[in-house]
Amino acid sequence: MTWDQIFELALETITVGLQWVLIPLILAGLVLVAWSMVNRARDEEQLTAGRAGWWAGLILFFLFFVHELPAFRPPAPGVEGGVTVDVWGVVAGTVLGFAVLWGMSFLSAARVVGFLVLFLTFAGLSSLHSYLFLETRNEFFIAGTLGMALGGLLHLIVFPGSLLTTMRDKEEQDGARHHEAPRRY
Repeated sequence: MTWDQIFELALETITVGLQWVLIPLILAGLVLVAWSMVNRARDEEQLTAGRAGWWAGLILFFLFFVHELPAFRPPAPGVEGGVTVDVWGVVAGTVLGFAVLWGMSFLSAARVVGFLVLFLTFAGLSSLHSYLFLETRNEFFIAGTLGMALGGLLHLIVFPGSLLTTMRDKEEQDGARHHEAPRRY
């Protein structure tokens, strides 16, 4: 085996690893983040909103799944071609993700949890499904979802305490309400 062949084999292995391991793990990670937000709710309102967001995200994913059923195809890791990234999808998603996280600073803590859980559940599951099982792979949608995650993370880099500060401030404003430990069912 020559050095060129070894180099080519190494690049192919890295590409397959990124394409069929890392990207699906990132998309599945969005769903895990949503579930962990529900499990870490600080009071009854956040717990209720988080659970509602989880189930609403699952319902939206089910509707998406049924709508896209005609485009179903089994995953094919060995097929040549690969994934393309829609740059405008990433840009639009990044701007939207940044703006959504900024806009949530005006909502109550429970609503923030509910909306974030809804979005992360739907976006993670539908993007993962599109990536693995749809003929078209819905590149704009996947790129937009990854871009929104990037935009949200950029918001947290630029304003690291914004989400926590907002949630604390909202809880202090709602001080008339009593805070109980959330019940786990």
